[in-house]
Amino acid sequence: MNPTTRPRPRPVPQTGPAVWAASDLTAADWMVPVGTEDAAELEAALTAAQAAAPVPPLTRLRPILADVAARLDTGRGFCLLRGLPFDRHGAAAAEAALLALGEHLGRPLNGQGAAVSRLTGPPDERASGSGPPRFHIEACDAIALLCLVNGPEAPAHVLVSAGAVHNEVMRRDRAALAELYEPAPLHEDGVAVERAVFTMTGGAFAARYTRTAVEAAAALPRPGALPLPAGLLPAFDLLDAVCAEPALMLKLEPRPGDLLLFNPHLVWKRRTLAETPPDAPDAPQEFRRLRVTMEHSRRTVAEPA
Repeated sequence: MNPTTRPRPRPVPQTGPAVWAASDLTAADWMVPVGTEDAAELEAALTAAQAAAPVPPLTRLRPILADVAARLDTGRGFCLLRGLPFDRHGAAAAEAALLALGEHLGRPLNGQGAAVSRLTGPPDERASGSGPPRFHIEACDAIALLCLVNGPEAPAHVLVSAGAVHNEVMRRDRAALAELYEPAPLHEDGVAVERAVFTMTGGAFAARYTRTAVEAAAALPRPGALPLPAGLLPAFDLLDAVCAEPALMLKLEPRPGDLLLFNPHLVWKRRTLAETPPDAPDAPQEFRRLRVTMEHSRRTVAEPA
């Protein structure tokens, strides 16, 4: 064996709280209780932000956010905070408070611009596109999506457990699962890298599905480029079919003020929102996104902040 070649991990069934089917969950599994005094602390932070004053420390919220971090890393992989007054003081104040909250979880990532991005969505399911599912696949350990506006006809937000998807692919076709453990070229942020869908990092399971990026890389002329493995696209087809299983898909309908957080290496969220400029017209769905890197990272490829 070439000494520089790492042996591929032997796929085994995934277990633990992050391996779930939607049909097995209740709201108590993912809703984080927020008390009146906790909400009042955020209200004070929002009031300060609206007045362009420094955001005060979120002392009462600190243990709640520690619980959130544990849920994302070793729990279900996602949670939702309801009852915080994020939507009462305008978008700019909400963004400042969201950034302050994110600093308690880890280190917010700036990416190509501001740390907090504006996301908007289509008015209904018919406008959200078709074809293979697209997920929030980003090099971070937590994604926070803050709901400011969500019309009654807006499409639901769909989450699936990557571990449960992994196990169902294993049950149906072990050869296809083996393909998904092999690194494949993909095109992200203007560069070509190699990454497998499923990996084990320091003994921890991590998953990152980005079919469109793989297909984009395959279409680029590159010196010495090799064709995609023959079994990869059929494996992607099976993965797409499993991700569409009703028993696995958890559908959430966020309310204004709700904060949905998830670990994109354990939980895949279907992408129905698109990044839009801050001065773009109002939309039926208005969200703010914050990406955070945490102390215990499952990332397999580092990206600059």
